[in-house]
Amino acid sequence: MNAFRKSIHAVLVPSLLMLTGCGRAPAFDILGSFFPAWLICLMAAIVMTGASRAVLARYVEIAWPVLVYPSLTAIYTLALWLALFR
Repeated sequence: MNAFRKSIHAVLVPSLLMLTGCGRAPAFDILGSFFPAWLICLMAAIVMTGASRAVLARYVEIAWPVLVYPSLTAIYTLALWLALFR
């Protein structure tokens, strides 16, 4: 019986620890509809990438724009998420 209890605890405790982060999802109410916070960060990152493209196009020739601009968008999205919602 003691081994059964240990196996239950080995499964139950980690699963409960993983569920503690499900308290509430960061969301914004925009015109009555809730948008997830990462979507707001993504939209802002797309605008920032467009501004970066305008600056970079003036001074630097981008060899692989297919890789550079999506990477910039991902970096900006994650940076905004960390800065605003850690």
